[in-house]
Amino acid sequence: MNNREVGNQVTPPVGQTFTLYQESRRLTDTEPATPGSAASSGRKALTVPAIDLSILVGTGIVVTWILWDLSHLSSAASIRLGVPVTGLILAMLTWLGNYSQSHALRWSHAVANVARSVGLGVAVFALAGFVFAIGDGARRWLLIVSAVWFLGLSFHHGLRSRLRPTRSRVIVAGGGAVEAVAMRTALRQDRRRHHDVVGFVVDHVDDDTPDLVKNMALGSLDDLPHLVDRYRADQVVFCLDGLSGGKFARLSRTIGLKGVDVALTGLGDIASRRIGKSHVRGRPVITIAAPVRTGWQLAAKRVVDVAVSGLLLVVLSPLAAMVALTIRLVDGHAPIFAQPRVGRGGELFTIYKFRSMATDHDDVEIDLRNDHSGPVFKMTGDPRVTTVGNFLRKTSIDELPQLWNVLKGNMSLVGPRPLIQSEVEAAPPEFRYREMVTPGMTGQWQVSGRSDTDFDQLDELDRWYVDNWSLSQDLEILARTVPAVLMQRGAR
Repeated sequence: MNNREVGNQVTPPVGQTFTLYQESRRLTDTEPATPGSAASSGRKALTVPAIDLSILVGTGIVVTWILWDLSHLSSAASIRLGVPVTGLILAMLTWLGNYSQSHALRWSHAVANVARSVGLGVAVFALAGFVFAIGDGARRWLLIVSAVWFLGLSFHHGLRSRLRPTRSRVIVAGGGAVEAVAMRTALRQDRRRHHDVVGFVVDHVDDDTPDLVKNMALGSLDDLPHLVDRYRADQVVFCLDGLSGGKFARLSRTIGLKGVDVALTGLGDIASRRIGKSHVRGRPVITIAAPVRTGWQLAAKRVVDVAVSGLLLVVLSPLAAMVALTIRLVDGHAPIFAQPRVGRGGELFTIYKFRSMATDHDDVEIDLRNDHSGPVFKMTGDPRVTTVGNFLRKTSIDELPQLWNVLKGNMSLVGPRPLIQSEVEAAPPEFRYREMVTPGMTGQWQVSGRSDTDFDQLDELDRWYVDNWSLSQDLEILARTVPAVLMQRGAR
């Protein structure tokens, strides 16, 4: 299961049905909000930025006192410039959601937001200092202050999210129970934010509604405004599948008046960056940008491919020579393995790898146990893999010759993994949708578990990549590939 966006529809596995049922019964019995809890929540919301402000201001005062003396507080240009920078950092943290009660971040993302905010503040300070020629030890002051700002704010936000996580209280509202339960599962598994999913409501509950749904649901959509008050919800997530626009508009307006955030799902497997909004004669319109197929981003992708692959081929050439020599001496085989693979547009190309098997008997695969449920062959403990080959596979060193494929242009650094022709032909026709882009050395599949990912998930991840490709996503996947390789996640 891959929950890249909170808004994605995720159907829970059958094996989780009873667990979800028990959780819903427990959540249904959640105690309603106690009087005064809203005021307490409001005070808590102000406490967090107040502590941050104290850290920012206190650091500036203490560092100024250590470097010079307190008389510089009113005269030093560093201090005068530091005041608006402090406001900028707080504004950035607010924009990134660190102070939001309805979007409670997990500690890793809270600290990452601190790094972004302090980094922006330091960049603005440095630029302004250069433009206005601010001296008087400003660089030394900035270096010390920025380091303490980052450490202090990171400790505050990381510790708060880790030890006493604030969870946004969420009610899921859907036209049917299936979509609502799936959305609840996605929220509970969200890796970026903490969600306390109170329960879900459906379009209507009557005598024809199955008993299981009646027991799991908090009520019907008509009960939603009352349930928002009863459970002190911070956010309501609407599943638009099967929900009329008129009913959604009425409910969202009522809930919005209560100060509760409204979120939407049901727009399909679409990255949020492709979703925009506009108006047509006063009517709101949701727009979905077409997948990127041409333009400067693809040209930039090719530039990155050529630059990085060329550099790595030079830098890693001693390692490649040593690996080739080891394969020749230990296994007695030619070190490079070449095989036809299906590339962009269904065209065949020759892929290169360091040899990791004793022999090249592709026809033996039909007699071996396939650990995948689909046509893609993967096997734990494949007897054809040599001792050297096992090490090369676990460390992904066997993939290094594919840098030559990237340099030639029949592969990219990032993209769907190229498969052999027999695997592609055995897959459903819609699986070939992946051939709209250039295959890659790494991709969503590799950073999501590699061989531990089954065929259906592989297909889903590839479709997501093809539909929602962006240069920034490629860079993110490259960054995630390094720890995935070092930790050998799913390597076989």
